[in-house]
Amino acid sequence: MGLIIGGIVLIAIGVILWIVKEKKANKLNVLEINETSNANELIENYKSLIDSHGPGTFSIYAELKGKAVSETPQISEFGKKECVYYRSVVTREYEVLKTNRSSNGHTTKNWVRKSETISSNTNTSPDFSIKDETGKILIDSRGAELYTVKTFSKFEQGNEPKGRGLNISFGGFSISSGPSTRTIGFKYEEFCIPTNTDLYVIGDVNDRSGKLSISKPKDKKQPFIVSTKSEDELTGTLEGSVKGMKIAALISLILGGILVTYGAITKIIS
Repeated sequence: MGLIIGGIVLIAIGVILWIVKEKKANKLNVLEINETSNANELIENYKSLIDSHGPGTFSIYAELKGKAVSETPQISEFGKKECVYYRSVVTREYEVLKTNRSSNGHTTKNWVRKSETISSNTNTSPDFSIKDETGKILIDSRGAELYTVKTFSKFEQGNEPKGRGLNISFGGFSISSGPSTRTIGFKYEEFCIPTNTDLYVIGDVNDRSGKLSISKPKDKKQPFIVSTKSEDELTGTLEGSVKGMKIAALISLILGGILVTYGAITKIIS
């Protein structure tokens, strides 16, 4: 029976991997078949349509390549870098004293390392846009699959002895710990889209907000990507992921089928 259950589990894993593989393959196909538009042709098409049909009617799925720009750029929290978007994260690294009891009554204690996010802050320039040689278009990055650049990473070590409760503070963050926990330190990280960095964007160019912008499509099957990685980098990563998942899915399905078949035969014989 154990072989049959194990086989069913492997088949289920294979099916899940195959479904995820298909979603990634669909995304890869969308990136490959869409040709790059320029900002001016999208703006002209928009003006032409609203003249004849009125505002709020324009919508076209498009791919753009250009520079990340803003007249009101953000200054990142930790790295103090000029950017159109940043996300800063503070993570506490700590240890917890765990007590393990064996079947014969003996107990052992060991420290287990864990982490928790204690602060996360995101800011975006209100006029975050993509600019090419012909013009620029606003980006509403809400709901986007963002590919950013890590612009800051620092770890501040703690000096809290094991087994003693203390109140400690790092970088404006205070943590109270008991005798069964020990704060190791704090990790500060920052992820940005710097101003004037190369940008690849694919999404729905529309005027639903009252202004022409590129935002998340209504069709969930259409990806919305705002990326500091190039199209070639994204498609290369997706191609590798699709191939890897296909192989893993087939292996799981084949092995699962073998185990189920062998388990069923063994059960019949016995």
